[in-house]
Amino acid sequence: MLNLARKLKRRLLGGATAKRASTPDVFVGLASIPSRVESLKQVIEGMLPQVKGIGVYLNNYEEVPAFLKHPKIQIARSQDHGDVRDNGKFFFLDKTNCAKYATIDDDIAYPSNYIERLLNFQQALGGTHAVGVHAVAYGRKIEKLLKGRYLWHFKEENNCLLPCNMVGTGTLLFDQRYFKLDYSEIGTPGMADVWFAVAAKKRGFTLWVAPRKRNWLQPIAIEESEPEELDEAEEPVKNLYTEGLRDDSIQVDALNAAGITGSTHQFLESIVRSPRAAREFSLQHVAELRKIAEKHGYKILKHREARLYDYALTVHKREGLKNIDARIVELLEGYSEYQVRALSGVLYDKDFEFEALYKQTLLDVGFENLPKFAQVDFKILRLDGDSAMSHDESQPAEDAEAEASEPELAN
Repeated sequence: MLNLARKLKRRLLGGATAKRASTPDVFVGLASIPSRVESLKQVIEGMLPQVKGIGVYLNNYEEVPAFLKHPKIQIARSQDHGDVRDNGKFFFLDKTNCAKYATIDDDIAYPSNYIERLLNFQQALGGTHAVGVHAVAYGRKIEKLLKGRYLWHFKEENNCLLPCNMVGTGTLLFDQRYFKLDYSEIGTPGMADVWFAVAAKKRGFTLWVAPRKRNWLQPIAIEESEPEELDEAEEPVKNLYTEGLRDDSIQVDALNAAGITGSTHQFLESIVRSPRAAREFSLQHVAELRKIAEKHGYKILKHREARLYDYALTVHKREGLKNIDARIVELLEGYSEYQVRALSGVLYDKDFEFEALYKQTLLDVGFENLPKFAQVDFKILRLDGDSAMSHDESQPAEDAEAEASEPELAN
């Protein structure tokens, strides 16, 4: 009996050790203000099991809250380093050896699979790609920080992984081994989102917004709410949002100086830079990106540009996808040309002929025998009789995007 108890003890301890070893190699940085101490506690409790370390920058806290006294947590205080506002999220860049660095806010409820999901998407894209949940796509010229933009709000649904111009640093994860971001690059306080976008652009790295169900992330109710008449008043760090409405000249100048702009060209360039994204680029991605292109009036791609991108998309699919039915392989070149023209908003008679041929081929091959991008198309084209963009509303938001070692880049 004693031997059995010892074996059980060793097995239990071994399981606990394995669980600790599997903790993602991620460090999380965040900044907080005293009025959000209760929401901060909720955020910390939810994040501790998900990461190897957390850095909390306390702006104007008179004392360190007791719940922050934990071996995983590092503390920095404004009394020692100044009130740096949201820049504090990045204060710990050189104080951790973790490969991945994430930044969060003190007023968002993050699900238990938050880090794992973002990490899966980031790893699928590659080291030079950062991913987030709250994001923006701008027009051809940025004139206002908070107006004239296409917004993916963190609490809203997003159908597939898409390139963007700026990620909200309350929902960001990136590979520091590639970015090698220095805290000095995060300039004037109150502009962390802008400075990270500028840093990525300087490196030629790309930003992406992750797919998720509605309310996968949710705002935590706090007393310091903004007036209801403000558009998007629930965005994280409300005081920064309000300031941006009043005066955004510094932010706009920084973005324009960095050459950050939205265009169909930028979308496709980001996609072909990631073999995985190009491999899984589907008609669902085209439809989502086309909405943004129409909102901002993006210019039609020149013929030479279009040919470059449809060739790259075809190559990625041919080289990266294995055991594809020969009938699909034969259509890949025409498929990529069709996608690029559809995204540009210019379709010819031959494109509608191709669409009919493609639909019939999908039906002939059968859903189960199709690669992932074609399975998405099968549904988008309503070949299964279902609504193109329908989702099971009964599915909990936390279960969205079922866990997998190779996550699909679309719902």
